[in-house]
Amino acid sequence: MVLVALIGAYYFLKAPAKEVSINESKYSKYANPKALISPKELKEMLGRDDVVIVDFRRSAKYMLEHIPGAVNAWRSEEENPDHQYGGMRATPEQFKNFLESKGISNDTTVVIYDEKGDYDAARMWWIMALYGHDLEKIRLLDGGLPAWKGSGYETTTAKPKIKRGHYVMDESKFRMELLAEVDEVIAELNNKNTVILDTRSWEEYTGATLKRGASRKGRIPGAPWIEWKEAVNEDWTFKSYDELKALYEAKGVTPDKKIIPYCQSAVRSAHTTFVLTQLLGYKNVKNYDGSWIEWSARKDLPIETGE
Repeated sequence: MVLVALIGAYYFLKAPAKEVSINESKYSKYANPKALISPKELKEMLGRDDVVIVDFRRSAKYMLEHIPGAVNAWRSEEENPDHQYGGMRATPEQFKNFLESKGISNDTTVVIYDEKGDYDAARMWWIMALYGHDLEKIRLLDGGLPAWKGSGYETTTAKPKIKRGHYVMDESKFRMELLAEVDEVIAELNNKNTVILDTRSWEEYTGATLKRGASRKGRIPGAPWIEWKEAVNEDWTFKSYDELKALYEAKGVTPDKKIIPYCQSAVRSAHTTFVLTQLLGYKNVKNYDGSWIEWSARKDLPIETGE
């Protein structure tokens, strides 16, 4: 049965990809035009020694196909297994070892992708940004693997040889302003100049469902809802600057306020943090790393449910 499933998955993945057309001119309007990279530009960078491509998907999918030269990574590798709450970011030392194991050094340009709008890829972006990597050298592949295939480019099953990187963590370059801890979230609950933004699904937001790992259903009181994937198109490419601006400002998520995105374990909210800071240029955005796993576990903290 396992063999049949693998064969079925192989032919599904090898099916003709839906054509994706990316207008690269949209990048120039983003706050950081280098935050995204198109499949065409990435194709021209293949084989460069100063570039590491990271396929951020489960290993089973990576083994079936990936972009030539890409190394594989998954969530467990960038998490702190010793933390009280699941899914929390790796410590600087743990993350240094992770980066080096993928061939990444301080001066490496890192291109990260997944297959669902780069929301897993954005989690790695966020931790790299938090720990001081050059923001112009951490790039997400616009549209991810579907866009690569939809552009007519080949995939492979070959694994690259990895030359271990050398990474020095410099605390003076850390961007701790990108991080919200639970005490700060509590302090900002009733601040009209702060938006605590829920980026989960509608069912999680209303309390209709509870994902594994969380303790209680519901949301942080007063949090508006904009699901992370509202920032991407149906083909998983990112929406334009104007579309994104209209999306967030309609819900009061404006650049004059402090924005604290959260989700279940700060993966989807890392995606929103990327969009707000790199594409829209918001200056005061803090991803709540503990997110709903931590908040729901704290019985002393308030919650809301319903619509």
